[in-house]
Amino acid sequence: MVDRDAFARGRAALERALQVRCTLASNIFTEQHYFAGDDETRGRALAAALADPSIDALIAARGGYGLTRLLARLDPEPLRRAPKLIVGFSDTTALLAWTWRRAGLTAIHGPSVLQLGTLPEEDCDRLVELARGQDPGALFAEEGTVLRGGRVQGRLFAGNLELLRSLIGTSAMPRLDGAVVALEELGERPYRIDRALTQLITSGAFRGVRGVLVGQLHECKEPPGRRVTSPTAHEVVVERLATLAVPVVTGFGFGHAADKHAALPVGSMVELDADQGALYLLEPATTPWRH
Repeated sequence: MVDRDAFARGRAALERALQVRCTLASNIFTEQHYFAGDDETRGRALAAALADPSIDALIAARGGYGLTRLLARLDPEPLRRAPKLIVGFSDTTALLAWTWRRAGLTAIHGPSVLQLGTLPEEDCDRLVELARGQDPGALFAEEGTVLRGGRVQGRLFAGNLELLRSLIGTSAMPRLDGAVVALEELGERPYRIDRALTQLITSGAFRGVRGVLVGQLHECKEPPGRRVTSPTAHEVVVERLATLAVPVVTGFGFGHAADKHAALPVGSMVELDADQGALYLLEPATTPWRH
């Protein structure tokens, strides 16, 4: 379900920032269980938008769940013929991964329309600069831990931890050998974060990863009143990622928090300077906003 008031605020912020008029998918306010329509309706609308040469970018209205059910229906060839930026996060991680792996195009892990209405201007500006093929400048970790120092370069894959885990074994799972990986999460208890990271590591999905930056672990804690001794989500991430023996920095400002979400390019070359807690963009998104 898309909250209409929050969507209107986010859409207004997006149109001010980009100085364009956004068009809406026909099913955006449709409600069917926890989806915006059945799979056929949603798949048809998404496929049409991906193939439309008049569309410069697809920006997710919100996250939630459902894109993994549609990926097998999508043909990457129309998107290759009519390249456009895919922007979103959370559940949209699945489409970002599919865009990079199947269509060979870059994308943007960034705020959804609902989130844009609550974010500071600097985050909106960063999204616009990335979308226009510009360099928004280095992104610095605001707090957290430098687990292992060093400077590494690679193509960036940014996404939601649980969504990335769910892609293992599918044709949309990105090849992360040589990549720098950026992860964030919402509402998962520490043991479930442990489970997801353990699967990514033991499955070989993280084999060859050059570095990791960790964003917000928003509301990732045990429920109130639960009598269990548990590490924090941050402690779990540090312990699990230490096994990779690559530069790791936590505390970057991207993810599900309502007041902070820095957009990141998916598929572009970046440099992670773990000693300085900084991420540098080395090349723009290859499908810049044309306006």
